[in-house]
Amino acid sequence: MEKTDPIISVQVSVYALDGQVREAVYCYLDALDATGIGRDSGSMSTVVWGEAAEVWPALQSAYETVAAQYKVIVNTSMSNAAPLPARASGQR
Repeated sequence: MEKTDPIISVQVSVYALDGQVREAVYCYLDALDATGIGRDSGSMSTVVWGEAAEVWPALQSAYETVAAQYKVIVNTSMSNAAPLPARASGQR
C-alpha cells in the first residue's frame, strides 16, 4: 500500500501591526489562493487543509509574501484530527 501524507487542517489568523489590517489579510489570502490550497475563510480566521506536504509550503509562501510587505503576526493552530470544513468532507 502506498503511503500518503496525512490530511491536515490549519486555522490561520493574520494580525497587522502597522494598522493595515485589511490589506495584510487580503495579501495573505491572495498568496494562499495562488498556491491552489483549499481554504475556508470566516470573519476572524481562515482554515486551510490538504496533504501535509502541500499545506506546509503554501503556508510558508503566504507568510513570506505578506511579511515582505507588512509587519504581521500569523497565528496558526494545526490538527490531523479536527473536522474539516463542510466543503472538504470526504478528504480525510
